[in-house]
Amino acid sequence: DSLNLSVRCQIGENRSIPVKIENFSPLANIKLRPPGNLQLVSKTDNKYNLTWSLNISSHYLEGRREYQVWYRATHQSWEEATNVTIMQDQMWVEFETLSPNLKYEAAVRARPKASEFCNGVWSDWSKTILWRTHADSK
Repeated sequence: DSLNLSVRCQIGENRSIPVKIENFSPLANIKLRPPGNLQLVSKTDNKYNLTWSLNISSHYLEGRREYQVWYRATHQSWEEATNVTIMQDQMWVEFETLSPNLKYEAAVRARPKASEFCNGVWSDWSKTILWRTHADSK
């Protein structure tokens, strides 16, 4: 589906159309809400599983989303942070190489996978989750 959109303004007798968009396709311009409910589970001394959910997302997009996870130790700069793209519609990621006894933070964002069906942009980042890794057990 496509739409023709226009915004009209009227001040007194003057009428203008400041914005006009022709052939706007809503399915080509999807922006999901940020993921929420981030939870971290420690599986072993050095394995951590981060999960999240999408509070609102159309069932038409099930299996057609991808995610990006951003994480860093809190003492690291933004430039040193790691970004991991998850190409399948999987709402979890496992961390296995984190340093012991450090505080970490992570955030997640989502978007529909580009296809003939739809397209979109990255959502805003989720709220960050903070955690401390276990002390080295050696």
